[in-house]
Amino acid sequence: MSEGKKQNLVQGAIILTMATVIVKLIGALFKVPLTNMIGGVGMGYFNSAYHLFNPLYAFCTAGLPVAISKLVAESVTLGKYREARKIMKVSTLMFMAAGITAFLVMIFGSKIFVKSIDNPNALWCVLALSPAVFFGCMTSSYRGYYEGLRNMYPTGISQVIEAVVKLLTGTGLTYLVLDIGMSQYAKSGTVFGIQVETINEAKAAALPYAAAAAVAGVTLSTLAGWLFLLLRHKIVGDGIMRKDLLASPAASSGKTLMKRILKIAIPVCLGSLAMNITSLVDLVSIMNRLSGVVENSYNTLLEMYKGNIPEEVLIKPSEMGNYLYGIFSTMPTTFFNIVPAITSALGISALPNVTKAWTEKNRDAMKSNVEATLKLTALIAMPAGLGLMTLSRPILEMFFASKMQEVSIAVPMLQVMGAAVIFVSLVSPSNSLLQAIGRVDLPVKFMITGAAVKLAMNFFLVAIPKFNIQAAPYGTLVCYIIMSVLALGALIRHSKIKLNLFSIFVKPFFAAAVCAGSAKLVHIWLSGVMGAGRLVTVITIGIAAVIYVITLFMVKGVEKNDIKMLPKGEKILKVLEKFKLIR
Repeated sequence: MSEGKKQNLVQGAIILTMATVIVKLIGALFKVPLTNMIGGVGMGYFNSAYHLFNPLYAFCTAGLPVAISKLVAESVTLGKYREARKIMKVSTLMFMAAGITAFLVMIFGSKIFVKSIDNPNALWCVLALSPAVFFGCMTSSYRGYYEGLRNMYPTGISQVIEAVVKLLTGTGLTYLVLDIGMSQYAKSGTVFGIQVETINEAKAAALPYAAAAAVAGVTLSTLAGWLFLLLRHKIVGDGIMRKDLLASPAASSGKTLMKRILKIAIPVCLGSLAMNITSLVDLVSIMNRLSGVVENSYNTLLEMYKGNIPEEVLIKPSEMGNYLYGIFSTMPTTFFNIVPAITSALGISALPNVTKAWTEKNRDAMKSNVEATLKLTALIAMPAGLGLMTLSRPILEMFFASKMQEVSIAVPMLQVMGAAVIFVSLVSPSNSLLQAIGRVDLPVKFMITGAAVKLAMNFFLVAIPKFNIQAAPYGTLVCYIIMSVLALGALIRHSKIKLNLFSIFVKPFFAAAVCAGSAKLVHIWLSGVMGAGRLVTVITIGIAAVIYVITLFMVKGVEKNDIKMLPKGEKILKVLEKFKLIR
C-alpha cells in the first residue's frame, strides 16, 4: 500500500483534530445565530428530534465503523489486501440495509415519539431529520474503511464539507422560513395557516417550521458528506497498489466476513444504543418531570428565574419545560460536546495503530500508542474543562449576547458540565483502546452502568422544584466519572501495560489548574481596566493558553518522545532544545 497515505497515531489524530476544530467552529457559527433566531423554545424542538435520531444512528453506525476499521487494519497488517476490499463491499451493503430500516422507523415512529415527550411541535423536525440517518450510514461505511487503512484525510475532509453545508443551508432556510412566517402575519394575521393575534404569537407559531428548516440543513449536510466520499473513492481510490493485490491471498467469503463484522459490531452497537436510548429516556423523563414541576410549582420557577423568562413563554406557561430543556440542550451542552468530539478523534486514530501493535504482539508499540492517546486526551481535556468552569459566564455571553436571559440560566449548568468534560473526554479514547485489544464487550457494560446512574439521578433530582433543569448536569458528571474510571481500570488490567499515570494525568492537571486560576485573575483584572466584553474574554483565553504551555514545559509535562511523534517532530524538537524549553 502507498505509504504516503498512512499516518501514525499522532499524525492521524492531528488531521482529525484539525477537522474537528474546524467543524466545531463552523458548528458554533451555525448554532449561535440559530439560537439567536429561534431561541430556547425553537432549540427545544430542534434538539428533541435528535433524541430519536441519535439512538437509531448510533445503532446503525457506532459498531460497524469500529469493526471495519479494526478488521481492515488487521488485514492490511497481515498483507490480506483483497480481504480488506471485500470487507468494504460487505459492510457497505450492511450499512445500506441498516440505514433504510432506521429511516423507516424514524418516519413511522415520529408521531408516537413527539407524543411520548409531550412536545408535538417537534414533529416537523423529526420528519426533516429522518433521511439523515440513511445518508449518515452510507458515509460511515467509507470512513471506517479509510480509518482502518490509517488514512484520516477522507474522514476529516468529509466532516468539514458537512459542517459548511449545514451552516449555509441550515441558517439560510431558517431565516427564509421565519421571514415568510412574519410576512404572512403582516399581510393576513396568520402564520402557515394558524390564526394569531400578536407578534409574539406569530413568532411562536413560526418556530416549529423554522426549527424544521434548520434540521433540513443538517440532512442536506449528511447527503453532501456521502456524495464527497462516494466520488472520492471512485476517482482517487484507496491507495492499495495492484502489486499488493496480486501478492495477497484470496479473501474470505462474504458470509464469513459478515459474521466477523457483526461479532465486533454488535457489542459496540449495543453499548452505544444503550447510552443513546438512555438519553432518549432521559429526555422523556426530564420533559415529564419538568412538566410536573411547571404544573405543581410554577411560581417557584418564576421566582427562581425571575427576569429570565421571555414573553412568549410567559404567555404560554406550558412551554416552560421545553424552554428550560432547550437552554440545557443548546448552551452548556454545545460547549460540553466540543472537547469529547476532539478527543474521540484520538480514539479513532489510535484504534488501527493499537490493533496493528496488538496483532504483531509488539508490547513497546502498544505502550507507546496507549500512553500517547491518553496523554494527548488529558492535555486537551483538562485545561478545556477547568476553563469552562472558570469562564462559564463570559464564554456564554461572548456567543449568546442577544440571549442574556437564557445565558443567566445556563451559567451554573456549564460550570458543572465543565468538570464533566474532563471525564467524558477520556471515555471514547479508552473505549477505542479496549476495542483495539479485542475487549469490545467491556465498553457496553460501562456505558450501561453510567447511563443507569445518570437516568436515576435525573429522574429524582429534576422533579425537585428548587433544582429542576439545574440538576441535569450533575447526572452527566457522575455518569462519566463512573464510565471513565471503569474503562481506564479495565484497559490497564487487560492490556497488562504499566502506564505512567503521573506523567499522563497529574502533570497536565497541575498545568491546567494554573491555567484556569490565571484565567480567572486575568479576566477580573482586564474587566476592571477595559470593561467586560468579548475582546476581554478572547484576550483572557489567549493569555491562559500561553501560561498553560509554559507551565507544561516547566513541569516537564511534554517530553521528547511526545514531540517526536508530531509531523516534523525532529525539527520542532531541535527548536525547543535550542531555546532550552525541553531537555
